[in-house]
Amino acid sequence: MENLITPQDRSRVEALATRGEPPTIRRAAEIVLLYDKGLPTREIAGRVSLSRGRTRFWRRRFIALGMAMFSSASLQPDTPVLMPETDTSTSPTLEQLAPIEPQVEDVQETISWDELRQRYPANLRRAEHRRDLALILFDGTQTLHQLGEEHRRLLETATLIRYLEEIRDEEKVDTSGYFFILTHPLTEVDEDGLNLVSAALGYQSAKNDRKTLRDLDQLLDYQLAALSLAAILRIAFGLDESNSQETEITEVESQPDVLRVFIDGPYAKPDGRAADKHARLWERLFHQKIFFHLDSQQASAEELENQARLLSLKSPGIIADDALAEAGRKVLGFHFADMLRHEEGTCQGVDIEELHDMRVATRRMRAAIDVFGESFEPKVIKAHLKGLRATGRALGRVRDMDVFMEKAQHYLDSLPIDQHQGLEPLLRHWQEERDKDRSEMIRHLNSKDYAAFKRKFLAFLSTPGAGARSTSSGIPVPHLVEQIAPVYIYDRLAAVRAFGLILPSASIQQMHALRIEFKKFRYTLEFFREVLGPEAKGIIDEVKIMQDHLGDLNDADVACQILRDFLDELEARQATIPVEDRDNPEPIVAYLAARHAERHRLMITFREVWEHFNRPEIRAQLADAVSVL
Repeated sequence: MENLITPQDRSRVEALATRGEPPTIRRAAEIVLLYDKGLPTREIAGRVSLSRGRTRFWRRRFIALGMAMFSSASLQPDTPVLMPETDTSTSPTLEQLAPIEPQVEDVQETISWDELRQRYPANLRRAEHRRDLALILFDGTQTLHQLGEEHRRLLETATLIRYLEEIRDEEKVDTSGYFFILTHPLTEVDEDGLNLVSAALGYQSAKNDRKTLRDLDQLLDYQLAALSLAAILRIAFGLDESNSQETEITEVESQPDVLRVFIDGPYAKPDGRAADKHARLWERLFHQKIFFHLDSQQASAEELENQARLLSLKSPGIIADDALAEAGRKVLGFHFADMLRHEEGTCQGVDIEELHDMRVATRRMRAAIDVFGESFEPKVIKAHLKGLRATGRALGRVRDMDVFMEKAQHYLDSLPIDQHQGLEPLLRHWQEERDKDRSEMIRHLNSKDYAAFKRKFLAFLSTPGAGARSTSSGIPVPHLVEQIAPVYIYDRLAAVRAFGLILPSASIQQMHALRIEFKKFRYTLEFFREVLGPEAKGIIDEVKIMQDHLGDLNDADVACQILRDFLDELEARQATIPVEDRDNPEPIVAYLAARHAERHRLMITFREVWEHFNRPEIRAQLADAVSVL
C-alpha cells in the first residue's frame, strides 16, 4: 500500500525497523515499510517469515492506530489467547478456552515450531512428534479428504491445543513453557478457522460418532472438514499412545478401499494397535479400512529382486531334464507372480476380471502342488498350501457372487425392461453379501498372515533345492520331468475316462466330480506344455470345452440351491410385515425355474460333448504330444 507512512513518521519507522525493542517492534515496523513500498502481502510474509494473515494484521493495526501501534500496550494482538478449561472430561471448544495472563516477557512475538522446540524441548517434544504424524497422514491422504493448505495449518493448531489440554493436569510439567506456548499463536486463525478447529476438537470424543456420521448430508462444509481433521488427530495421537515419541510413519499407501500405514520403532506394535482402535472415525467417514503394518513387513531389497525376477517371466521355463521338484518350483513361481500382478487391481475392485485372474492363479498353484507335491517334503509344502487355501477362500467367495450376479443380469437382459425390478430383492441381497465378503477379502489381503505367507512362499520359490525330497539312494528312481510327465498325464486321462461307464445315469454330484478330474487333467497338460509336442495345445482346447460345460452345470446347480434358500428366507422374513408391503416372489421363482432348465439342458447335452472328446483321434494327438519326451 503506497503512502501508508507520512513523511514526518518515515524516519521514526525506519529507526524502529533497525533498532526497535522488543523484536516484535522491529518486525512490525519492517512490515509497514514494505507495504509502504507497494509490495504484495505474499512477498512481505515471505520476507518476515510470518503467515499472510499475521502480516495483514499488522498493516490493519497501523492503519487504525498509526505510530501509537508501536507502544507496548498496543502491541497486544486482538486474537484471544487460548487456555483449556479445567474440566477435561470432554475436549473443549475454542469458545470455552479462557484467556490467561502472560507469564513470560515478549508474549506478543510470533514464533515458529522450531523456535518453540529450541526454547522448550521437554514440553514440546510430544506435541511436535504428534504434529509430524498428523501432517504425514494429512499429506498421504490428501487425494481422499481434498483439504487445502489452510486446513493443514489448522491441523497444526488443533494438534497443539489438544496437546496442551492433555498435559495441563500432568505433574512436573514446566508451566512456564506451557504459558509461553499459549501466548504465541503459531498461525493467524480467523473466525472461520476458530470454528473449524473448535469443531475438530469437539469431535475427538467418539460418543456422538454414530449420530454425526448418520447425518453427514446435513453437515456444513466446515463441519465435514473438521471431521476429517478430527479423524487424523485421533490416529496421530494413537500412534504415540506409548508416549515414547519413537513410533514413526515410514510410508502411507492410499487405495480406494484400503489405507496402509507403515510404521517403525521400538513401540510401533502397541502404538499401531492403539491407532487401530482410534481409526474408526476415519473408516466410517471415508469407507476406507486402515491397516497399520510394521515397517519390517515391507519387502527387503533381496525380496524385491526375487519378486521382480518372477514378474518378468513370460513362461515357467520348464525343460525335459529338470528335476520334478525344480519344475514344480518354476510353475509355482510363474503363477505366484501372476497372483501378485493382479493383487492391486483386486483390492481396488474397479475391474472384476482382476479378481478372477488372481483367483485362477491361486487355483493353479494349488493344482501344481497336487501335481508336484510328492517331490517336496510334506511339512514344507503343507505350510504353503495352507496360505494358498486361505487366500483362495477369501477370493472365491467374492468371485462366486460376481458370477451369480453376472448371470442374473444376463437373464434380466432377456426380459422386457418393465420386468427387471422383479429380481431387485435378490440382487440387493447378493450385493450386500458380496460387500461383506469383499470386506473380509480386503482384510485378508492386508493381514499379517497373508504378508507372512507371501514372504515365506517367495523365499521358497527363490531358493533352488529348498524343501525337495532327497533322491540320493543306491537305486535310481524316476525324478526328471521327461521320466515322470508321461505317467502323470496318462494317469489324469485315465481318471477322466473312468467316468464313461456311469455317464448314462450319472448324478449331479458325479458330474461335479468329473469336472474336478477334467480340471486336474487340463492343469497337468498346461504345466508340462513347454516340453510336450505342438499337439498339446489342441488337446488343452478340447479339455477346456469339457471343463466349461461342466463348470456352467455346476454354477447352475449351485444357483438353484442358493435361490431356493433365498426364497425360504424371504418367506420367513416377510411373514412379519404387512401383506401390502411384501415383495412378490414370482419373478425370483421364474428365475429359479430358468436356472433349473439350464441345469437340465447342460445335463442332457453333455453326452454329445463327451463323445466328441472321447475319440481315438484325441488320444492319438495326445500320444504324439507326449512322444517327444
